[in-house]
Amino acid sequence: MDRLGVGLTYVRGLEGLLEECGEKLDVVEVEPQTFWRARPDGTVGTDDEALRRLADLPGARLLHSIGDPVGGTVLPEAEHIHLLGELAARMDVPWVSEHLAFSRVGGGAEGFRTGFMLPPRQSPAGVRRGVRSVRAMADALPVPFAVELGTNYLRPRADELSDGAFAAQVAEQADCGLLLDLHNVLANERNGRCTVDDLLAELPLERVWEVHLAGGFEHRGYWLDAHSGLPDEELLLLAERVLPRLPALRAVLFEVMASAAPGLEASEVRELTDRVREMWVPGVVAAPVSRRVVGEAAETGPSPEEWEAALGRLAVGREPRTALERELAADPAIGLLRELILEFRAGALAGTLVHTVRLLLLTLGEGGVRELLAGYARQRTPELFATAEALAFAEHLRRTCPAVPLLPDVLELDLGLMRVRLDGEPRTVELGTDPNVLLTALGAGRLPQDPPRGTYRLRLVDTPGARGTARGGTAAPATG
Repeated sequence: MDRLGVGLTYVRGLEGLLEECGEKLDVVEVEPQTFWRARPDGTVGTDDEALRRLADLPGARLLHSIGDPVGGTVLPEAEHIHLLGELAARMDVPWVSEHLAFSRVGGGAEGFRTGFMLPPRQSPAGVRRGVRSVRAMADALPVPFAVELGTNYLRPRADELSDGAFAAQVAEQADCGLLLDLHNVLANERNGRCTVDDLLAELPLERVWEVHLAGGFEHRGYWLDAHSGLPDEELLLLAERVLPRLPALRAVLFEVMASAAPGLEASEVRELTDRVREMWVPGVVAAPVSRRVVGEAAETGPSPEEWEAALGRLAVGREPRTALERELAADPAIGLLRELILEFRAGALAGTLVHTVRLLLLTLGEGGVRELLAGYARQRTPELFATAEALAFAEHLRRTCPAVPLLPDVLELDLGLMRVRLDGEPRTVELGTDPNVLLTALGAGRLPQDPPRGTYRLRLVDTPGARGTARGGTAAPATG
């Protein structure tokens, strides 16, 4: 595979930054799930209009999947692999990557999603399950496949393989590439897991095709992999030391969330790409360091299935039932994981049920909304798609009927907008309150005051370029 160069990961909201830094970007990495849409019939489709806009972005392309990790016992979903393969061929990417983690527990009626990538069981059996999952995805893709080493906030365990040994055994036995996120491994060191040097000493560095750099921050005594801004100086010095040790390295990407874009100056990103190029000189590879090979480990402790069930249940807020769950619950990282998962779910709802969440905040306050969301999370496990999460939360609101005036009308309006965005089909919603007054007040961040009541019909039409707002709508009092 040819060297791609230095670039930036793309998420919606970064278009301006990408445009301003275009001349400095050799490659742009895309998260495919951000272009997938859960259709009303339960199938999954691709937002072709959004994909067409990617053609204007600079540089080569890479695909970095974020929705179907390959470190657990539950195999990746065939439909998602098919969509990923189609997109890889369509975008002509040289490889695809996904995370060495798990986010689904069990199967059938008892199975559930965790809403967050969790660390797999790092045991010989866990290696076998990971290899099986990696091969299930890699064998179905039209291009090579790499796995990313994730962040692990849990305390190290005496009955587990080291982080480096686990990743090395999965990558070698599955014969795949590695994506080395240097911010992940530095965060793991800061949070009390293995040191970066110990990890690197055990990894097959000749399998590292891609490196990620990112920023984070401290929260509750943990360093979070938050993609919240520029890499700090310690991470950049680490990259300067590590990049020349990676003989197969083809791309270095800066990862940042769209929410952090307003705080970033394009000049800072351009300076970052220049600095990375200076430390990663083509053809210059440091002398290899002898690798520490870990021998066979004994099979002790919980099975991968037991591990995923226990950790998954605790992470989504369930109370411990088994001895393993009680043991894991003593780890303070469980509280952190629960908080992060709830924040992700709240973010998904705020992005889909925009006016509903604003009404709840204005009426109940942050504390009241947090309590409402916590009650919802105790009843429902996370969904993969934000739209599915919105439908489940809407059902919860209808069932619990919180004392929030105008909630039924605002919820109906948001659901209509969401469904129009999903399939592009016009819809008419019937409300008991003047929708123009609702939208004007909530759009300005205030509660509607004495809005006219009656029977109103609002026609919603999808208007490209105006997504996420009430667009193409006409409202009038219903007659007859």
